Parts: sequence; C-alpha cells; structure tokens
Amino acid sequence: MFNQPSRAIPKNYRNITGKFSSIKSDRLLSYESKLERDFLYMYELDNFIIKIVEQPLTIEYVFDNKKYSYTPDFYLKTPENFNDIIVEVKYHSDLKAIFSESKRKYKAMVKYLENQNVDFVFHTDRCPYIQNETYLFNAHFLLNYNEIDNEHYKFISETFFPYIVIQDLMESYSNDTYEQLSLLTTIWTMIRKKILVVDLFQKLTTNTQLLQLRQYDDRQYKLHLQGKIKQGYLL
Repeated sequence: MFNQPSRAIPKNYRNITGKFSSIKSDRLLSYESKLERDFLYMYELDNFIIKIVEQPLTIEYVFDNKKYSYTPDFYLKTPENFNDIIVEVKYHSDLKAIFSESKRKYKAMVKYLENQNVDFVFHTDRCPYIQNETYLFNAHFLLNYNEIDNEHYKFISETFFPYIVIQDLMESYSNDTYEQLSLLTTIWTMIRKKILVVDLFQKLTTNTQLLQLRQYDDRQYKLHLQGKIKQGYLL
C-alpha cells in the first residue's frame, strides 16, 4: 500500500536522527529519535513484519475551519491474512499531553484507514522488548547476519538436539577455530531468522543454549518476505 516516505525527516539537534539499513525494505530508513531506532531493530528482526516504510503517508483534516496535516511514523506490512499496521511511536510519559493536544489528528487517521484492513496503533517505550537492553543488544547484533551456508545448515540439522550449547555444536563440527567461526556465522543467521530458537532476553554468547530447531526452506522464506504466503512463515 505504502512504498516510499511521504516526507523527509529533517535534522533535529534535540533528538537522535539517522539512517537504518533495512534488508526487508531494501533501502536505508530514516528515524528521528532513539526510540524509533530501537523499534526499527525490533521490526527488522520480527518475521511477522515483512516491510517497513517510515513517514508512509500524510493526511489532511479540518478543525475550526483550519486545515492541518498529519504524518505517522511507520507503516508495517504483514502477511496477507493479517491487517497491516500504521504506527505512531511515542514515549509513554508524553501520551497524556499528546492526547489532549493532538487527539484530532489521531481520530482523523483512524477515519482515513476505515475499511482498508490497516490498524492504527501506538508503540511506546513500555514495550517489553524495548525496555530490555539485552534484547536490543541481541537484535542489533543479529541484524549483521543474513547468509546460510548449506553445508553448515545440513550439519546443524543433523546434530541438533534441544538445549545443545553453541560452543558444543561448534566443537563437534571441527577442531579448527576458523572452521568453528565459519559455522558460527550460519548459527547467528539461523537465530536471526527464527530457525534456531533461543531466549533473546539473555545475552547471546557461544554458551547460549539452542532451544528448538524449526524446519527451513529458503524459497518459502523469500516468498514470505514478498508477502506471497498468506499465513506467513516462521512466525
């Protein structure tokens, strides 16, 4: 529905602004606060979200015979059988003032989205993923990994058992440190894609336990990111 931002984010010397490299969206996304950046880590890691667009649309509304405009923070594309999401990112402590001053524009957005199968929501710093610094560290770390080596995947699939420790898996693969680190790259990618399930509220190390191995098909995963699998994949 929304493919490109409707406005550019200006530099702001009071807040953190910057660019976020998104594989899902195949471009750099702009953010204008630390909170927005942290949510981008979460969106990029979440298989339920298949595309992200910042500042996705601008609507106009009238109040007291004056014309106003409103641009929300993000559009999140989801699998076909789910509603897409328009997001306003705010600190929870600011919500009271925001609703007293800006309630009209949010009502206007809800009305605009009627019958479009798109939800309008607020995401705040009370989100448990955002509150947890370890989760954010892990998300930031995992987004550096995106390639799965077929030989490594085959070995992991044949060797895995619940609660195996990453270091033990590496040592069973090879005594050579370089080959172990090569395998580790695939392990991190499999964790990133939710093929290997771990507790992301615990800091990732080679002592991390692998809790579950899920069946993986690269073609299915790519079709999922294109929005062509109705129920989604590896959710």
